[in-house]
Amino acid sequence: MLLLQGQLIDGLRHFRKRMTDYPEVFAAATGQHLFPGTLNIRVGAPIPPVEHFRIRGTEIGEPEQDLLFEVCRVNDIWAYRIRPWHLLTHSGGHGDDILEIAASVELRLSLAGQEIKVGLFR
Repeated sequence: MLLLQGQLIDGLRHFRKRMTDYPEVFAAATGQHLFPGTLNIRVGAPIPPVEHFRIRGTEIGEPEQDLLFEVCRVNDIWAYRIRPWHLLTHSGGHGDDILEIAASVELRLSLAGQEIKVGLFR
């Protein structure tokens, strides 16, 4: 397991819209109803994604990019790193030094005032 420490940063709220507009797609992919939105955690160095599964962009009205999912733990809470993946350039999101994390619970409330630790299963 790769263990990282990070800090919360503000995001653009793109995932909140995706997850609100297509909750059934996210539930089918993860087997869970995810809290709409992601928590953005800056980890200080680029960490390329490891794909455990994906949502095809065509399922959410974004045919030029897919969403790669990587199972992780954030302060002992099971979660998912979600990385937008442009099909031609393989770029997307905030870059690989900022992890976009989603879970079935609202992470921001669970992590308030705590040091953030992310465990990636490599």
